[in-house]
Amino acid sequence: MPSEAISTIHGVGPDLVKKFDRLNIRTKLDLLLHLPFRYLDQTRITPFSEVEDGVHCVIQGVITEVRVTQKQVTVHVRDDANLRVLMRLFHFHHSRIQKLQKGSYIRLCGVTRLGSMGLEMAHPRYWVVYPNQPQSFEPQYIPVYRAVKGLSSTRIQRFMIKSLNEIAFLPKFDWDGLKLGDALKFVHQPVVEAGLQHVNTARRRIAFDELLAFFLLKERRRVQRTTDSIKPFKRRTQLTKKFVDCLGFSLTNAQQKVIAEIDKDLGMNRPMLRLLQGDVGSGKTVVAAHAIIKAAENDFQTAFMAPTEILAEQHYETLSHWLDPLGVSVGLLTGQLSMRARRAREAAISDGEDMVVVGTHALFQKSVHFRSLGLAIIDEQHRFGVHQRMMLRDKGNVPHQLIMTATPIPRTLALYLFADMDLSVIDELPPGRQPIQTTIHNPAQRNKVIAALRRHVEKVQQAYWVCAAITEQDEDESLIGTEEIEKELRQTAPELRVQVLHGQMDSETKRSTMEEFRSGNVDVLIATTVIEVGVDVPNASLMIVDNAEHMGLAQLHQLRGRVGRGTTKSFCMLNYQGKLSSNQRERLQALRHMRDGFELAELDLKLRGAGEVFGTKQSGAENFRIADLARDLHLLVEVEKFSKELAQTNVELASKVIETWSPAESDYAAA
Repeated sequence: MPSEAISTIHGVGPDLVKKFDRLNIRTKLDLLLHLPFRYLDQTRITPFSEVEDGVHCVIQGVITEVRVTQKQVTVHVRDDANLRVLMRLFHFHHSRIQKLQKGSYIRLCGVTRLGSMGLEMAHPRYWVVYPNQPQSFEPQYIPVYRAVKGLSSTRIQRFMIKSLNEIAFLPKFDWDGLKLGDALKFVHQPVVEAGLQHVNTARRRIAFDELLAFFLLKERRRVQRTTDSIKPFKRRTQLTKKFVDCLGFSLTNAQQKVIAEIDKDLGMNRPMLRLLQGDVGSGKTVVAAHAIIKAAENDFQTAFMAPTEILAEQHYETLSHWLDPLGVSVGLLTGQLSMRARRAREAAISDGEDMVVVGTHALFQKSVHFRSLGLAIIDEQHRFGVHQRMMLRDKGNVPHQLIMTATPIPRTLALYLFADMDLSVIDELPPGRQPIQTTIHNPAQRNKVIAALRRHVEKVQQAYWVCAAITEQDEDESLIGTEEIEKELRQTAPELRVQVLHGQMDSETKRSTMEEFRSGNVDVLIATTVIEVGVDVPNASLMIVDNAEHMGLAQLHQLRGRVGRGTTKSFCMLNYQGKLSSNQRERLQALRHMRDGFELAELDLKLRGAGEVFGTKQSGAENFRIADLARDLHLLVEVEKFSKELAQTNVELASKVIETWSPAESDYAAA
């Protein structure tokens, strides 16, 4: 069955299970949905006279010379016209090299490059064809899969072939002339006669099925919501009035409008499910605090979930500052608490001493029991899957849910992705916020960037310097890491007090580093994008981002939003490496001139795809494995129509589609 563990495939032992897990492949269906990202074209043998520099091809000739040194093997191959191509092998087994005999025919498959001795191939796929045992040429497209060390694309292909018989158990219905199983088989074993253009048709058919499951699940939840019943919150205003009076600032019109929408939801006898969108710094936390007080006035607890410990601690501090004077106790629950502290916190939650519990994924654990959970608030919702949100929801019977995001979601997508939610938007910033001046810098201007940083710190202001990696070797040698920046600043600006922050640090180090920065004891915080969401230090008014060309507009907009939180004019300096593509240049120029996060999100969707809008491969509430909402946007209207018809006419098939794509969430389908 497709849902069976990957270990049930013959030849997949414990070691390979771990390697497959690194590719998020845990079941046979996961393997089938691990689509090739490209294909090797082996449909014809290219004559040496037609071989071009930088082009992938298949060639065949006679071995005329083999040279073996400690560092490499060089094989001279000539065709009937005496034209030569070199094959270079830098990693080799001597047992294989012994088969490379002068006079034997060899077939090479790879990319040709123009080297010092003419055209050559480095580490191509090759087959030795003996003259007395002619090997016929079979035209084919070879799929290439994303792989990991110890689990090559070729090996994945062998296991894929073993799993293709599982397509017989998949839902069977035609769309665009194809069934899901037929489409998967074609993607993994393309038919040469049909050509690679048919691969796109097959991929689109698979994407349709995934989107269909998404819509069916959404509709099921929407219907269930109409039947859920909950005790309405009574209209009590004593604490909320005191809260607003003590804030020290006035709420914006947009905040007041959203608070009124939430109050209306809380006063109804069905659970709220509301998505709150607000640009960076628009004041969503104040709105959430207002809802928390409403819950407390009705003797209900609130679970406030954040995606990172840094953000959870910041929310805890902010909410404690606001709510403790009102007699509403706030607790913090993260995975790094000691066992003793954790048990004490869980006891405070279960007996109702903590009316508000701020936490990370630790809130999901079975040992956490609420006395009366009435409200669940999820910050940066796109970083949690539906399954996780349902687990938090199960902590109470049917609590109200307020889901917040500072990632502007394109209106085009919001209409479809969040059709089962009510939508609120905070579309104005608090008064007094200074516009952030954004500039773009090439490698030759590096010294000017550092000089600007030094002048900035001289004015008793702080700065962030964000990197896309921890070290150069983490992702890509073209990415500048935090370690390199720390070394560079200590050499070029030794007077600056610098600290490093990244996600691989232990929680206590991250917490103390962030506290040092907040306290003003650190001038420059060199960090990865771990500070992308929610970090609030008003005295930090300069953001420097390295390798900005590799980041999406939404992510860069989030990073820029870490500054401009005080009354001082703020700056954002975007550094890029090498030559920019037209797409990269358009993105950076857009960020330089545009301030509206929703406009930037629309452009990011167009240029980079939905996965980049949300900063991960997740698109809003779901983790799409195949569908790309920028590329497949045209499918949404048809998918929505098809899903409604299927839900009404064939409930059994609709359920099977959901279970195929969301087995871990099927238990929550009616939740």
